[in-house]
Amino acid sequence: MFESEIVMASKDVATKKYMRNPVIFADFFNGLIYGGRQVIDWATLEEIDTSMLSIIPTGNRKSKSVQKFRDIIKKSIIMKNDKIFYAILGIENQSDIHYAMPVRDMLYDALGYMRQVEEISVFNKIEGKCSADSYLSGFTKTDKLIPVVTVTLYWGDKSWDAPTSLQEMLTDVDDAVRPFINDYNINLFSIIDCEQLPSFSTELRELFSILNTRNDKTRMYELVQTNNKFTNLQRDTAELIRDFASVKLPRKNSGGGYNMCKAVMELKQEGIDLGLQQGIQQTHLRDIKNITNKLGVSIDEALKILEIPENEWEKYKSMLE
Repeated sequence: MFESEIVMASKDVATKKYMRNPVIFADFFNGLIYGGRQVIDWATLEEIDTSMLSIIPTGNRKSKSVQKFRDIIKKSIIMKNDKIFYAILGIENQSDIHYAMPVRDMLYDALGYMRQVEEISVFNKIEGKCSADSYLSGFTKTDKLIPVVTVTLYWGDKSWDAPTSLQEMLTDVDDAVRPFINDYNINLFSIIDCEQLPSFSTELRELFSILNTRNDKTRMYELVQTNNKFTNLQRDTAELIRDFASVKLPRKNSGGGYNMCKAVMELKQEGIDLGLQQGIQQTHLRDIKNITNKLGVSIDEALKILEIPENEWEKYKSMLE
């Protein structure tokens, strides 16, 4: 496995672990769907097996098994206006852009519905609830499915430019055929592309805010200086900032958290120091060229004249080649 693949796998594990936390999971969907209102109670979330396995008939009395593993999937109870609703909520984390995401998410959702049909069918046959018409499928006229909602959560630093619907993936389509093609749209949440983040009540707010500004260091510096929550973040949040925004993880502070405001400002100072160092190097290079051209001396003699330490000579010589 290449180093880049190892890093990617490490990031994938970290994002799955973070978003699987029921408090974070509920906050994500409350912010995304309900504008921050606490409609989904994290305590009522039920973890579902992420392995999606189904047997699909292929003809001639043959069948093919299909197994996919989802990132995170939970059954939720939604309390709204004294009514109870149920939904199966899933998150697919993406560190990189996936150009076939509509097909991938469509398959996940289809397998989610297929699992429900199979479970209901088994129950109905055991309980003797099937009529002659429904016995083959095991699914009766009154049976209903719980809706499946999948959100693709994109963590990358490049703007998402992949298809967000099945239609966008298709080749040229005959206009007469198009009305008969069922489309599928993904629910994409691209952190880097958000113009306005949803209302989150957990550290998702700080995490997504800083990742949203990672390509604009000025905005990042301003962000951490105007929100004191960045001075005491939990380790798992701080580690994701380190991994996706290239900010060094500081030592744990006296309060038990991590001061990412200080870490970001140190990153700014490192940038300033690097700029100064590069400026000094460019000045030295210009002076070396002037001395060798005007005085007709060697590069070594020019380096001596400028009193540049000998341990830096090779660096300047390689830059002049």
